[in-house]
Amino acid sequence: MRGTCIELKQLEFRWPGATRPLLQIPELIITRGEHVLLRGASGSGKSTLLSLIAGIHQAATNQVFVLGQDLGKLSQRQRDKLRANEIGYIFQQFNLLPYLSAWQNVVLAQQFSPARRERLREHSESHKYLAKQLLQHLGLNADELERPAHQLSVGQQQRVAAARALFGNPALIIADEPTSALDADHRDNFIEILFDACKKHGTTLLFVTHDGSLAHHFDRAIELAEINTANEEAI
Repeated sequence: MRGTCIELKQLEFRWPGATRPLLQIPELIITRGEHVLLRGASGSGKSTLLSLIAGIHQAATNQVFVLGQDLGKLSQRQRDKLRANEIGYIFQQFNLLPYLSAWQNVVLAQQFSPARRERLREHSESHKYLAKQLLQHLGLNADELERPAHQLSVGQQQRVAAARALFGNPALIIADEPTSALDADHRDNFIEILFDACKKHGTTLLFVTHDGSLAHHFDRAIELAEINTANEEAI
């Protein structure tokens, strides 16, 4: 067996002061190396669920397990360390530093992660070389590698964000609506490139979107409305 990457058990989450829970998920298991699409409408709790899985918000104990660790039992510092070392996050707005070059944005991924640096030490090449190599694999040319992020197109910035998430081979990639600004051709091409990079290292991919037409690309597609029983109670 490949083992479990993400496991939710009787997860319940509500914001302070709310009368109803936003999320009630009896069970969800994602195995290591699996590529999973999670679809949900705006306001359905997708981003909140991602923040719980990434350890940004803390779940109760025995509810959210990532790479075998109960996130409810970890301190904020421990969750931050786990996220830095083992979770690559592709944000919808990319969150690049605008005046750093493409490759410099990618290299930042290992700055606060001893585990990523250790995995990168397996290669004899410099971090700069490895970052450029990854960006070229994702479709940037030599000139674009040196451009400040704010001079890159949306599609190019997206590839830089993906490279930053992948750099240092984290065990899990979380992609939050990363293709929302792309047309169909560029979107499908980006997904295939992302899959290729994840497969190379056995990386688990959790890809979150409101667009159900992407489901055919993935090993499995999950509708948040079907696993979140809080939606049923609200009706």
